[in-house]
Amino acid sequence: MSESPVTLLPPGIRVFERGWLSANNILCSGPEGHTLIDSGYASHATQTLALVEHALQGQPLDRLINTHLHSDHCGGNAALQARYPQMQTWIPPGQADAVTRWDHKGLSYAPTGQSCPRFTINGVLQPGDELTLAGLPWQVHAAPGHDPHAVLLFQPGHRLLISGDALWENGFGVVFPELEGEPAFAEVGDTLDLIEQLAPMVVIPGHGRP
Repeated sequence: MSESPVTLLPPGIRVFERGWLSANNILCSGPEGHTLIDSGYASHATQTLALVEHALQGQPLDRLINTHLHSDHCGGNAALQARYPQMQTWIPPGQADAVTRWDHKGLSYAPTGQSCPRFTINGVLQPGDELTLAGLPWQVHAAPGHDPHAVLLFQPGHRLLISGDALWENGFGVVFPELEGEPAFAEVGDTLDLIEQLAPMVVIPGHGRP
């Protein structure tokens, strides 16, 4: 794990670049409070907690956002909820019912043989929503392909993209629907077209260095 020293990031944004299998974590701090985007894999939850606690220096974590619900992006949710019980957890649309019922198959954890401790949610991110992170307005965009429910976050003023697994440092994530016999390459193309239209100057990928 390393903290990426990206000088083009606006104040209040820190990237914790994680080793495989965990996704990168992005900590956004501003007048609205502290938000963590993606929480890594379950087996790395102790390290995730240590990173967050060290960065916050005793302050609370107010909000957790998941770009999608693959276990390498939300496996630390339960541990963070236990540590910060007042924290709000927001997920992309389409899987709120599966999380509430804790449907291992519907959430892909049983088919992939991966672990994700049960967590709860407080809200759903909708494409077209606007969020405040690090004191800045961010757009929520649908980013289907790697996962049909995924979202990405874009800050237009700084042209900064938090891509989730729509982009990795070198390429993009496995197109899981195709492995299950569901067509999704067209959605990958649409998401890449969207990213081209947004024209980010800096991309914080799901895995790898910004």
